[in-house]
Amino acid sequence: MDSYDALGTLFAGLFAVMVVVLIITIVIGILQIIGTWKVLSKANRPGWAALIPIYNTYEICKAAGVSPWWILIVILSPILNFIPIIGQIAEAVILIYFMILLNVSLARSFGKSDAFAVGLILLAPIFYLILAFGDANYVGEKPMNDIIFNRNNNAQN
Repeated sequence: MDSYDALGTLFAGLFAVMVVVLIITIVIGILQIIGTWKVLSKANRPGWAALIPIYNTYEICKAAGVSPWWILIVILSPILNFIPIIGQIAEAVILIYFMILLNVSLARSFGKSDAFAVGLILLAPIFYLILAFGDANYVGEKPMNDIIFNRNNNAQN
């Protein structure tokens, strides 16, 4: 076997792995869209918003009672990367805080516990499908305490 055959075999193997990863990614994306569509519909928001990247987050914020201004903060947070080290840490803190704020608020808005929000964070497609097709009903905006915009849920779970 010469080096061209070995190189061709290597590229064929890499291509096969990339195709499998692409198929898995597409399936996960479709499941996420289906789950988000149904969750938004249950929350009396437009389900089709699940198809539009930033608008779907806006609608989830509205359903969960989280200030939509957080979307702008998250979008602009990469500007902090111009500050060495501290900027990257600040950006990561902002992204993590928003992710926790949004998912805890969403879980509470469907009568679920804060532990369910951990599932929404770590396994979003699966837990969105559980919210979408499970027995959870939308109970209204139940936002987590927001240290920036002072929106909170006075009747904590």
